[in-house]
Amino acid sequence: QDKLAKEERSSALNLRKLSTQWRAVLRETKDKELRQDIEILSQTFARVMDCKDGSLATDLEEAEEQHAQALRSHLHNIDRLLQLQRCRLTCLEEGYSAQLEALKTEFEAERYGGGEGQQWHPLAIL
Repeated sequence: QDKLAKEERSSALNLRKLSTQWRAVLRETKDKELRQDIEILSQTFARVMDCKDGSLATDLEEAEEQHAQALRSHLHNIDRLLQLQRCRLTCLEEGYSAQLEALKTEFEAERYGGGEGQQWHPLAIL
């Protein structure tokens, strides 16, 4: 009976040792699989990042070109508006000068022309 109990204990101990060794083998196998997966994923990630970097650089260049084109167009439009405003101001100045000359001529004609003996007086304008 003592022999049977000893054999059962020995058998249980051996079973635990086998389970422990089996788990170690399984862990080692799983460890290798996971390391391979990590390496594959790392390479895939590196390829994707290289591709993204290239497309981002292209997108950035296109955006910069669009911005430059929009800026050139805006500056061209501003130049045209300034030219239009200068022309308008020149026309207004010419009109003002013409009216001023007409008023001066009329004033001089009334002042020195003497119309019916009336003499000019500063309060006559009011």
